[in-house]
Amino acid sequence: MKLDVNLSQLWACVEKMGADAISFDVGEVWDDSDLEFDAQLSSSGIEISLDELESEHGLLSARGRQVILFIPDQGFSIDKAIDDPSQGRKFHIADCRTLDDMRRMNRFERYKITNNLSGQFPVYGNSKFDGFKEADIPLRVCRNCLKKLNYHGVNNASRAEVTSTVNNFNIEEFFSTYSSLFSRLPRQHVNDTNKGYTEDFKKISDRIRSDAGYICQHCKVDLTTDKHLLHTHHINGDKADNADINLVALCADCHRKEPFHGHMCIKHSDTQRINQLRNEQGVYSNCDWPTVKRKADPALHGVLDYAERKGYSAPEVAYSVNTLGEKAPVVLELAWPHRKFGVVLSNPQYIDRWQIVDISGAMKYFSRPLKGR
Repeated sequence: MKLDVNLSQLWACVEKMGADAISFDVGEVWDDSDLEFDAQLSSSGIEISLDELESEHGLLSARGRQVILFIPDQGFSIDKAIDDPSQGRKFHIADCRTLDDMRRMNRFERYKITNNLSGQFPVYGNSKFDGFKEADIPLRVCRNCLKKLNYHGVNNASRAEVTSTVNNFNIEEFFSTYSSLFSRLPRQHVNDTNKGYTEDFKKISDRIRSDAGYICQHCKVDLTTDKHLLHTHHINGDKADNADINLVALCADCHRKEPFHGHMCIKHSDTQRINQLRNEQGVYSNCDWPTVKRKADPALHGVLDYAERKGYSAPEVAYSVNTLGEKAPVVLELAWPHRKFGVVLSNPQYIDRWQIVDISGAMKYFSRPLKGR
């Protein structure tokens, strides 16, 4: 059973007492089997069959972790793959039609899953010149996977734009984009989160945030009741440069959407709380496409791009629907109230007269011909 509890009042009491906020997430409690599994997953990978592979919203997963699937055996093409990684076997990020074809053909391969963020994959094969050969190379992402997710809007992009997305695909950015859908972040990301900051940064950050009145300097949401959701951002990207001119207070959501911050992973509950406060305070109140994309969880950008290009009107973000028998309203990530259509990241639930779907269902919905906006 999933619990969704609003702790904003508790946070307010904590901050009135002057206590420091300490980040705690039950998803980051690791037992011995977790540690071993994640150590393998973040290094050379773990062998798996296609039948064992799980899928979350069309993304590949294993034991609650977002993963990438690749084939380490390059066969007699190992030399070509090393010389030009685009000639190697593609890695998969989604449960795409290529994997469906492999299942139907009962193909037996030595598949591996990983969540290593380096972009390097350990492969091997039979070289014509050197016999058995091993190497770490930057394989390319599967185009069908990108299309499955409409990642970076590839379904409406030119061939040159799709090629550019493939060639510049960043695994760390990809994992960050869909972090809201998974309870466990890559162990490598967890270890690297606080690296690079100076010892006195917390004290400096507290001052910057206080001077800003605990208001995000981009979207202007007031986080006085939820100060832990206000970050201090280094404008030039150098975590050691704590000059006032290089620091700005940003909410967690605006922070992760800054250039070169694709590595940031923000919990879904935090994004929801920020959007709840934005709605209450009239922040981002315009319901147009640019505003919606600034406000919505990045995991929904593929859906939003598809809907916009198909000609649909811009949706409401973090839209509350009151339901019979429920004390608290149901919050939809995206909602088209006039169509009674909503999108959620968790399991869709029944709401009278509404059609509620997850990301995969939304992609199918927007692939249909328009019947009015």
